[in-house]
Amino acid sequence: MSDEQLLEVKALSFSYEEEPVLKDISLMVRRGEKIAVMGSNGAGKSTFFLNLNGVLQPDTGEIYLNGRKIGKKEVGLLRRQVGFVFQDADSQIIASNVRAEISFGPMNLGLDRKEVIRRVDSAVSYLELEALQQRAPHYLSGGEKKRVSIADILAMEPELLIFDEPMAALDPVNAQKVEAILGKLHRDGKTLLIATHDVDFAWRFADRILVLCDGRLLADGTPAEIFRQTAVMEQAHLTKPSIMVIWDALIQKGLAAEDSNYPVTPQQAAQRIAACTNERGEKE
Repeated sequence: MSDEQLLEVKALSFSYEEEPVLKDISLMVRRGEKIAVMGSNGAGKSTFFLNLNGVLQPDTGEIYLNGRKIGKKEVGLLRRQVGFVFQDADSQIIASNVRAEISFGPMNLGLDRKEVIRRVDSAVSYLELEALQQRAPHYLSGGEKKRVSIADILAMEPELLIFDEPMAALDPVNAQKVEAILGKLHRDGKTLLIATHDVDFAWRFADRILVLCDGRLLADGTPAEIFRQTAVMEQAHLTKPSIMVIWDALIQKGLAAEDSNYPVTPQQAAQRIAACTNERGEKE
Protein backbone atom coordinates (compact mmCIF):
# COMPACT_ATOMS: atom_id res chain seq x y z
CA MET A 1 0.00 0.00 0.00
CA SER A 2 1.25 3.45 -0.94
CA ASP A 3 0.94 6.72 0.95
CA GLU A 4 0.01 8.36 -2.33
CA GLN A 5 -3.43 9.96 -2.27
CA LEU A 6 -5.82 8.69 -4.92
CA LEU A 7 -9.16 10.14 -3.85
CA GLU A 8 -10.14 12.79 -1.32
CA VAL A 9 -13.58 13.86 -0.16
CA LYS A 10 -14.07 17.13 1.70
CA ALA A 11 -17.28 17.97 3.59
CA LEU A 12 -19.50 16.07 1.13
CA SER A 13 -23.26 16.30 1.66
CA PHE A 14 -26.11 15.02 -0.49
CA SER A 15 -29.91 15.06 -0.26
CA TYR A 16 -32.77 13.31 -2.03
CA GLU A 17 -35.66 15.77 -2.40
CA GLU A 18 -34.39 17.87 0.51
CA GLU A 19 -33.97 14.78 2.72
CA PRO A 20 -30.30 14.69 3.88
CA VAL A 21 -28.68 11.35 3.07
CA LEU A 22 -24.96 12.18 3.34
CA LYS A 23 -23.81 14.71 5.93
CA ASP A 24 -20.43 16.43 5.88
CA ILE A 25 -18.27 13.41 5.00
CA SER A 26 -14.52 13.93 4.73
CA LEU A 27 -11.94 11.22 4.09
CA MET A 28 -8.96 10.23 1.95
CA VAL A 29 -8.32 7.02 0.00
CA ARG A 30 -4.69 6.07 -0.59
CA ARG A 31 -3.57 4.18 -3.65
CA GLY A 32 -3.50 0.42 -3.05
CA GLU A 33 -5.83 0.35 -0.04
CA LYS A 34 -8.58 -2.24 0.41
CA ILE A 35 -11.30 -0.58 2.44
CA ALA A 36 -14.51 -2.07 3.82
CA VAL A 37 -17.44 0.32 4.13
CA MET A 38 -19.89 -0.79 6.81
CA GLY A 39 -23.14 0.36 8.33
CA SER A 40 -26.75 -0.68 8.58
CA ASN A 41 -29.17 -0.48 5.65
CA GLY A 42 -30.02 3.16 4.97
CA ALA A 43 -26.72 4.43 6.40
CA GLY A 44 -25.85 6.02 3.03
CA LYS A 45 -23.27 3.58 1.64
CA SER A 46 -24.71 3.19 -1.87
CA THR A 47 -25.46 6.90 -2.19
CA PHE A 48 -21.91 7.67 -1.09
CA PHE A 49 -20.54 5.36 -3.79
CA LEU A 50 -22.74 6.95 -6.48
CA ASN A 51 -21.32 10.35 -5.52
CA LEU A 52 -17.78 8.99 -5.71
CA ASN A 53 -18.13 7.78 -9.29
CA GLY A 54 -20.09 10.75 -10.61
CA VAL A 55 -23.53 9.20 -11.09
CA LEU A 56 -24.77 11.59 -8.40
CA GLN A 57 -23.27 14.98 -7.67
CA PRO A 58 -23.02 16.32 -4.11
CA ASP A 59 -25.07 19.28 -2.89
CA THR A 60 -22.00 20.64 -1.14
CA GLY A 61 -18.42 19.56 -0.66
CA GLU A 62 -15.57 18.62 -2.93
CA ILE A 63 -14.10 15.49 -4.52
CA TYR A 64 -10.47 15.31 -5.64
CA LEU A 65 -9.05 12.57 -7.88
CA ASN A 66 -5.25 12.38 -8.03
CA GLY A 67 -5.20 15.88 -6.54
CA ARG A 68 -7.50 17.30 -9.23
CA LYS A 69 -10.74 18.91 -8.09
CA ILE A 70 -13.76 17.35 -9.78
CA GLY A 71 -16.18 19.92 -11.15
CA LYS A 72 -18.96 19.50 -13.71
CA LYS A 73 -16.44 19.35 -16.55
CA GLU A 74 -14.45 16.58 -14.84
CA VAL A 75 -17.37 14.26 -14.00
CA GLY A 76 -16.58 12.16 -17.07
CA LEU A 77 -13.05 11.63 -15.76
CA LEU A 78 -14.45 10.51 -12.41
CA ARG A 79 -16.76 7.99 -14.08
CA ARG A 80 -13.87 6.54 -16.10
CA GLN A 81 -11.46 6.27 -13.19
CA VAL A 82 -13.85 5.14 -10.45
CA GLY A 83 -15.61 1.92 -11.44
CA PHE A 84 -18.76 0.77 -9.62
CA VAL A 85 -19.87 -2.88 -9.51
CA PHE A 86 -23.53 -2.94 -8.43
CA GLN A 87 -24.88 -5.38 -5.85
CA ASP A 88 -27.46 -6.75 -8.28
CA ALA A 89 -25.68 -7.87 -11.45
CA ASP A 90 -28.97 -7.90 -13.38
CA SER A 91 -29.31 -4.13 -12.89
CA GLN A 92 -25.89 -3.64 -14.52
CA ILE A 93 -25.97 -6.16 -17.37
CA ILE A 94 -27.74 -5.03 -20.57
CA ALA A 95 -26.21 -6.76 -23.64
CA SER A 96 -27.33 -9.91 -25.47
CA ASN A 97 -24.15 -11.91 -24.84
CA VAL A 98 -21.22 -11.81 -22.44
CA ARG A 99 -18.63 -10.51 -24.88
CA ALA A 100 -20.90 -7.71 -26.09
CA GLU A 101 -21.64 -6.84 -22.47
CA ILE A 102 -17.97 -6.47 -21.56
CA SER A 103 -17.36 -4.50 -24.78
CA PHE A 104 -20.03 -1.92 -23.98
CA GLY A 105 -17.98 0.22 -21.57
CA PRO A 106 -14.76 0.45 -23.62
CA MET A 107 -16.77 1.23 -26.78
CA ASN A 108 -18.55 4.08 -24.98
CA LEU A 109 -15.15 5.52 -24.12
CA GLY A 110 -14.60 6.06 -27.84
CA LEU A 111 -11.61 3.74 -28.01
CA ASP A 112 -10.50 2.30 -31.32
CA ARG A 113 -11.50 -1.27 -32.19
CA LYS A 114 -8.06 -2.73 -31.49
CA GLU A 115 -7.96 -1.26 -27.98
CA VAL A 116 -11.53 -2.40 -27.25
CA ILE A 117 -10.61 -5.96 -28.27
CA ARG A 118 -7.47 -5.86 -26.12
CA ARG A 119 -9.38 -4.71 -23.06
CA VAL A 120 -12.21 -7.20 -23.52
CA ASP A 121 -9.81 -10.09 -24.07
CA SER A 122 -7.89 -9.08 -20.95
CA ALA A 123 -11.05 -8.86 -18.80
CA VAL A 124 -12.40 -12.16 -20.15
CA SER A 125 -9.11 -13.90 -19.34
CA TYR A 126 -8.81 -12.27 -15.90
CA LEU A 127 -12.29 -13.45 -14.84
CA GLU A 128 -11.98 -16.81 -16.65
CA LEU A 129 -15.02 -16.18 -18.84
CA GLU A 130 -13.70 -17.67 -22.10
CA ALA A 131 -16.34 -20.41 -22.26
CA LEU A 132 -19.19 -17.98 -21.58
CA GLN A 133 -18.47 -15.27 -24.16
CA GLN A 134 -21.38 -16.09 -26.47
CA ARG A 135 -23.84 -16.94 -23.70
CA ALA A 136 -26.79 -14.68 -22.83
CA PRO A 137 -25.86 -13.08 -19.47
CA HIS A 138 -29.34 -13.29 -17.97
CA TYR A 139 -29.30 -17.10 -18.22
CA LEU A 140 -26.05 -17.42 -16.27
CA SER A 141 -25.80 -18.45 -12.63
CA GLY A 142 -25.51 -15.81 -9.91
CA GLY A 143 -21.77 -16.39 -9.55
CA GLU A 144 -21.21 -16.19 -13.32
CA LYS A 145 -23.21 -12.97 -13.55
CA LYS A 146 -21.13 -11.46 -10.78
CA ARG A 147 -17.92 -12.29 -12.65
CA VAL A 148 -19.36 -10.71 -15.82
CA SER A 149 -20.33 -7.55 -13.92
CA ILE A 150 -16.79 -7.30 -12.54
CA ALA A 151 -15.34 -7.84 -16.04
CA ASP A 152 -17.61 -5.01 -17.28
CA ILE A 153 -15.89 -2.55 -14.98
CA LEU A 154 -12.41 -4.03 -15.25
CA ALA A 155 -12.48 -3.49 -19.03
CA MET A 156 -12.85 0.25 -18.34
CA GLU A 157 -9.47 0.11 -16.53
CA PRO A 158 -10.42 2.35 -13.58
CA GLU A 159 -7.95 3.28 -10.85
CA LEU A 160 -10.46 2.71 -8.05
CA LEU A 161 -12.93 -0.18 -7.96
CA ILE A 162 -16.08 0.13 -5.83
CA PHE A 163 -18.11 -2.96 -4.93
CA ASP A 164 -21.57 -2.81 -3.37
CA GLU A 165 -22.08 -6.03 -1.34
CA PRO A 166 -20.18 -8.22 -3.85
CA MET A 167 -20.95 -11.51 -2.06
CA ALA A 168 -24.65 -10.81 -1.38
CA ALA A 169 -27.02 -13.61 -2.47
CA LEU A 170 -24.13 -15.88 -3.51
CA ASP A 171 -23.70 -19.43 -2.21
CA PRO A 172 -20.56 -20.08 -0.10
CA VAL A 173 -18.54 -21.51 -3.01
CA ASN A 174 -19.21 -18.54 -5.30
CA ALA A 175 -18.70 -16.10 -2.42
CA GLN A 176 -15.23 -17.61 -1.92
CA LYS A 177 -14.53 -17.23 -5.65
CA VAL A 178 -15.49 -13.55 -5.57
CA GLU A 179 -13.34 -12.96 -2.49
CA ALA A 180 -10.44 -14.60 -4.33
CA ILE A 181 -11.02 -12.25 -7.27
CA LEU A 182 -10.99 -9.25 -4.92
CA GLY A 183 -7.72 -10.46 -3.44
CA LYS A 184 -6.21 -10.90 -6.89
CA LEU A 185 -7.30 -7.41 -7.95
CA HIS A 186 -5.66 -5.93 -4.87
CA ARG A 187 -2.43 -7.88 -5.39
CA ASP A 188 -2.39 -6.58 -8.96
CA GLY A 189 -2.41 -3.00 -7.70
CA LYS A 190 -6.08 -2.03 -7.70
CA THR A 191 -7.53 0.16 -4.97
CA LEU A 192 -10.75 -1.34 -3.57
CA LEU A 193 -13.71 0.15 -1.72
CA ILE A 194 -16.18 -2.55 -0.66
CA ALA A 195 -19.55 -2.18 1.04
CA THR A 196 -20.29 -5.21 3.22
CA HIS A 197 -22.36 -6.37 6.19
CA ASP A 198 -20.05 -9.35 6.69
CA VAL A 199 -17.90 -8.55 9.72
CA ASP A 200 -15.82 -11.72 9.28
CA PHE A 201 -14.94 -10.77 5.69
CA ALA A 202 -14.11 -7.19 6.74
CA TRP A 203 -11.88 -8.49 9.54
CA ARG A 204 -9.79 -10.83 7.38
CA PHE A 205 -9.73 -8.80 4.16
CA ALA A 206 -9.72 -5.06 4.79
CA ASP A 207 -6.78 -2.82 5.66
CA ARG A 208 -9.22 -0.21 6.90
CA ILE A 209 -12.91 0.13 7.74
CA LEU A 210 -15.18 3.13 7.26
CA VAL A 211 -18.37 3.04 9.33
CA LEU A 212 -21.33 5.08 8.12
CA CYS A 213 -24.30 5.79 10.35
CA ASP A 214 -27.26 8.02 9.49
CA GLY A 215 -25.33 9.56 6.60
CA ARG A 216 -22.27 10.49 8.65
CA LEU A 217 -18.80 8.97 8.87
CA LEU A 218 -19.01 7.51 12.36
CA ALA A 219 -15.58 5.83 12.49
CA ASP A 220 -12.48 5.26 10.37
CA GLY A 221 -9.70 2.88 11.36
CA THR A 222 -8.12 -0.53 11.10
CA PRO A 223 -10.36 -3.57 11.69
CA ALA A 224 -8.80 -4.05 15.14
CA GLU A 225 -9.48 -0.41 16.04
CA ILE A 226 -13.09 -0.47 14.81
CA PHE A 227 -14.14 -3.77 16.36
CA ARG A 228 -12.77 -2.77 19.77
CA GLN A 229 -15.10 0.25 19.89
CA THR A 230 -18.24 -1.05 21.58
CA ALA A 231 -20.16 2.22 21.22
CA VAL A 232 -19.43 2.42 17.48
CA MET A 233 -20.51 -1.17 16.92
CA GLU A 234 -23.74 -0.71 18.86
CA GLN A 235 -24.61 2.48 17.01
CA ALA A 236 -23.87 0.94 13.58
CA HIS A 237 -25.48 -2.42 14.45
CA LEU A 238 -22.23 -4.35 14.00
CA THR A 239 -21.07 -7.42 15.88
CA LYS A 240 -17.59 -8.69 16.70
CA PRO A 241 -16.00 -10.96 14.08
CA SER A 242 -16.25 -14.64 14.99
CA ILE A 243 -12.49 -15.02 15.36
CA MET A 244 -12.37 -12.26 18.00
CA VAL A 245 -15.20 -13.89 19.98
CA ILE A 246 -13.55 -17.32 19.82
CA TRP A 247 -10.09 -15.95 20.66
CA ASP A 248 -11.44 -14.11 23.72
CA ALA A 249 -13.05 -17.37 24.90
CA LEU A 250 -9.79 -19.28 24.41
CA ILE A 251 -7.87 -16.66 26.39
CA GLN A 252 -10.35 -16.94 29.27
CA LYS A 253 -9.86 -20.72 29.35
CA GLY A 254 -6.09 -20.38 29.21
CA LEU A 255 -5.88 -22.07 25.82
CA ALA A 256 -4.43 -19.04 24.03
CA ALA A 257 -1.93 -16.41 25.09
CA GLU A 258 -3.37 -13.00 25.87
CA ASP A 259 -2.16 -10.67 23.16
CA SER A 260 -3.14 -7.23 21.93
CA ASN A 261 -3.17 -8.58 18.36
CA TYR A 262 -5.96 -10.95 17.39
CA PRO A 263 -5.27 -13.53 14.65
CA VAL A 264 -6.66 -12.55 11.27
CA THR A 265 -7.44 -16.00 9.87
CA PRO A 266 -8.30 -19.41 11.39
CA GLN A 267 -4.93 -20.66 10.13
CA GLN A 268 -3.11 -17.96 12.11
CA ALA A 269 -5.22 -18.80 15.17
CA ALA A 270 -4.33 -22.50 14.89
CA GLN A 271 -0.61 -21.70 14.58
CA ARG A 272 -0.67 -19.46 17.64
CA ILE A 273 -2.64 -21.98 19.71
CA ALA A 274 -0.14 -24.69 18.75
CA ALA A 275 2.76 -22.42 19.73
CA CYS A 276 1.10 -21.64 23.06
CA THR A 277 0.45 -25.35 23.71
CA ASN A 278 4.06 -26.26 22.89
CA GLU A 279 5.34 -23.52 25.18
CA ARG A 280 3.19 -24.77 28.06
CA GLY A 281 4.35 -28.35 27.41
CA GLU A 282 8.00 -27.33 27.57
CA LYS A 283 7.45 -25.51 30.87
CA GLU A 284 5.76 -28.57 32.39
